[in-house]
Amino acid sequence: MGLLGAPPARTVFIHGRGRSGPEAWPLIARLERPDHVFLTRTCAADQPERDADRAIEALGGRGHLVGHSYGAVTAMLAAQRRPDVVRSLVVIEPACYDLARGGRGVERHISAMAPVFAVADDPGVDGTDFLARFAAGMGSLPPQLDTGTCEAVAARIRATPAPWEIDLRTDTPRLVPTLVLTGDADPMYTEVAAALQAQGATHLAVPGTGHRPQDTDEGLAAICRWQSEH
Repeated sequence: MGLLGAPPARTVFIHGRGRSGPEAWPLIARLERPDHVFLTRTCAADQPERDADRAIEALGGRGHLVGHSYGAVTAMLAAQRRPDVVRSLVVIEPACYDLARGGRGVERHISAMAPVFAVADDPGVDGTDFLARFAAGMGSLPPQLDTGTCEAVAARIRATPAPWEIDLRTDTPRLVPTLVLTGDADPMYTEVAAALQAQGATHLAVPGTGHRPQDTDEGLAAICRWQSEH
């Protein structure tokens, strides 16, 4: 309980492109804390401009935001819009590429993925083909999914804005205490972390955790420690 019996501040967890809700945060969800709120995907696709307002509303007052990958873009937007209600911000492997344009890893990623998003509205590119192109741009193998699932997943991704097209303020860490967690999935995330660190953010690397440091005891401890300090 908080001061004078008030309930603890909420933490809103914002998922990336994959799973949403508690399924996107399996280790954290096991804590079963009533002050943890897991944003769910309520529409066909993630839309950071819209979902930032949903995250602010989900705080229910002044609380903490945690965003992973594409969800870090939404978390950053929310913190920029209402720094008065965000006690702290944690961004994990943040796809906030607008903040680190010019970085070699970021520019390499954009060069690989821009042609994929360019065919998002092309009816001649079916779901299987689109996901294969998306996976290749990300440097991974195509997902092994049935045709129906391919079409559904592809439709969701095709309807999302490219993350580097979302304008973000570089001074967010000056507005809200910001922790950046990175694993070792790709240098582009380290470049984003460096850009945020230059503005006052704290950067913690958790080696050996790939793209999901939040699924490790060390990553979870870092999130909890940051929030307890703010």
